[in-house]
Amino acid sequence: MSAALHHHRPEPHDFRAAMGSFAAGVTVVTVRHEDRLVGTTVSAFSSVSMDPPLVMVCLKRDSRTLAALSQARSFCVNILAADQGELAYRFAKSGADDRFALTAVEAGICGAPLLAGCMTAIECELHAAHDGGDHEILVGRVLRVVTNETKTPLIYVRGGFLNI
Repeated sequence: MSAALHHHRPEPHDFRAAMGSFAAGVTVVTVRHEDRLVGTTVSAFSSVSMDPPLVMVCLKRDSRTLAALSQARSFCVNILAADQGELAYRFAKSGADDRFALTAVEAGICGAPLLAGCMTAIECELHAAHDGGDHEILVGRVLRVVTNETKTPLIYVRGGFLNI
């Protein structure tokens, strides 16, 4: 006999703790819009499809990066390397205007900035957007991938970076 399942809505603290126990790579999503560079740290990132090549990122609804991406329609997912924890924290800070000041960038094929020293840069055009509660789920069609295979990924779990 199977035990009866009891469903209840988790408390926000419990849900955050549960989701935080899932180790995730760390990315910075970047956009160039009206000659301004914007970007934010994102751990909600995944591949979606191999054919066509699609990836997914989730951005907060009030994010400046989401607003710029919605207009620019292209973006870059910079997968951070293990030595880029400071960069992840800098791009995660709300309202920081100097996020790009200490980082070398190169313009990608659609203009979105590629951050120097990253493990991988995935350049995309916006393919679709979906409601995700307090986030927007964005699907990008991959146009180009640049990878440095000598790098190891930055991994985030339980509120900190994991050394691998």
